[in-house]
Amino acid sequence: PSPLQHYWSLAVEEQFYVVWPALVAFICIGIGTQSRTALRIRIGAVSALASVASFIACMNLMESSQPWAFFSPHTRAFELSLGALFAVLPIAQGKAVRTLSSLVAWCGLVGVIGSVLLFTDSTKFPGPWAIVPVLATAVLLYGGEATSWSPRLLLSVPPLQWLGSRSYSAYLWHWPVLIVAAAAMERELSVVDGLVCLGISLALSELSYRIVENPIRLNKSIRGVKALVLAVSLISIVGGSAVLARNNPPTMTGGVAATAPTILNTTTTIDPLVSTTSVVPTAPELPAPSAPIDAIVQAMSATGLPGNITPTLQGALSDMPTIYNNGCHGSFSTKQPKKCEFGDLASTTVIGLYGDSHAAQWFPAFEKVAIKRHWKLITYTKRGCPPAEIPTYSKVLGKVYNECAPWRANVLKQMVTDGVQVVFVAHFDRLLSASTRIPMWQKEWRTALQGTLDALTSQNITPVLIEDTPYPGQDVPTCLSRHYTNVQLCSPRISSAFRPDMTQMLHDFDDAGVHVLWARQWFCTEVGCPAVVGNILVYRDDNHMTVSYASFIAPLLDEAIFPVVDWYTHTPK
Repeated sequence: PSPLQHYWSLAVEEQFYVVWPALVAFICIGIGTQSRTALRIRIGAVSALASVASFIACMNLMESSQPWAFFSPHTRAFELSLGALFAVLPIAQGKAVRTLSSLVAWCGLVGVIGSVLLFTDSTKFPGPWAIVPVLATAVLLYGGEATSWSPRLLLSVPPLQWLGSRSYSAYLWHWPVLIVAAAAMERELSVVDGLVCLGISLALSELSYRIVENPIRLNKSIRGVKALVLAVSLISIVGGSAVLARNNPPTMTGGVAATAPTILNTTTTIDPLVSTTSVVPTAPELPAPSAPIDAIVQAMSATGLPGNITPTLQGALSDMPTIYNNGCHGSFSTKQPKKCEFGDLASTTVIGLYGDSHAAQWFPAFEKVAIKRHWKLITYTKRGCPPAEIPTYSKVLGKVYNECAPWRANVLKQMVTDGVQVVFVAHFDRLLSASTRIPMWQKEWRTALQGTLDALTSQNITPVLIEDTPYPGQDVPTCLSRHYTNVQLCSPRISSAFRPDMTQMLHDFDDAGVHVLWARQWFCTEVGCPAVVGNILVYRDDNHMTVSYASFIAPLLDEAIFPVVDWYTHTPK
């Protein structure tokens, strides 16, 4: 995870601070300066409405995309607007009301502490449970000073006052300290490690509080009108830059239209690592690693970005397989695979595509082959879930990805029900370990994949492992927008595009009789992997190929897999 990932909450907060004052000013129109009650009622009503709308949006989005529900300002706005609602509530008056307010405030304190102690990685958040710490904090603030025995009695002690004054600094420091520590130790942090990190975070918080925060906050020269001018200027610069970046993407001047690539075998020679075994002695083998196709060789000598690049750099991120839009590619919360069939739905030849987004990226190519060969293609893909039976850590969710195990179990049952005969298995080989939060070692992958292969073959389903696509290591469209006169700066070298240990693992599986689809010759030469082939953009982001490129290599996929699929589905065993 990024050591600055926690800044998202500051972004949400600042967006609220920009929008909310303008909204309050708007709803104040028509109210005289003496009508404070009317103003409170309007602000309270809008705050309540905004809180309910935001919370409902959060609940709905949790079902389809938990990360968006977590990071989106629209789905987290209720946590701030609820505070605005409590801010305009009348102050508790009368002994009975003040006593009740204090009791509720103590309940709020219990709710805050309970949330810290009881919420775990398995707690669906921000989901319905998010209302607990938010509402608890709101009632704590509202009634915390209602009586002499209110929570203020506890919260006003000097150590907690010290911590409260440095809480902002502590928030900024705690996450980078944890991430750096985990990366340095290459293992999951223990309780002792966590306490040490806490101490370091508090020490850094004290330093930044004294050296940075207070000197700026208490500086008289930037108060009043100067502070207002500075704030407005910064907001204008940031907002204006965002609008310009969104509405005026970089244009590629001088780009020459490139010819669409064609698929031809090259005369370039490399020494392939030859496979000599197969699952059944008489079954045909998939092609061994071989020389790259001509289009790849030619692309490695290209310089400028084509003016007719497909898809465009601006549209690259949306150049995704259709299974992303029709609900077939499972979301983070999906546990039951959706039955999605393509190709010839009446065919008795049934193949499957199984894995995470690195399996889903192959869908356009497999669909073309299925249509051509009159096969039925069924997809079993889910975001971030490898087919290997191993827990992973999701840096998007910020937790161990527990939803994969039940999904995998249900996929196997569904494959049996669907009558899948051959399944193509793919995954992103740089997923993070649940324990260390760094890319999993080959040994972990090997053991986990073996379990998956055994489970499939025990159900008479023939698995085919697909070599992972090259890893660019950077967002390719962004890189090309900066280096459009030299696209090779965005083309990964072969030494970094593939993990040698994972390549060796696939060779070991191949030698043990497992079918492996070697695909690197469709992406790379022996030197590197071009970011642009002809006029086709290869990558839509930092690790997925575009639909355009998947469609381009479909004939190669067809040539490679047809003999194997045909043998397993039509030859009497």
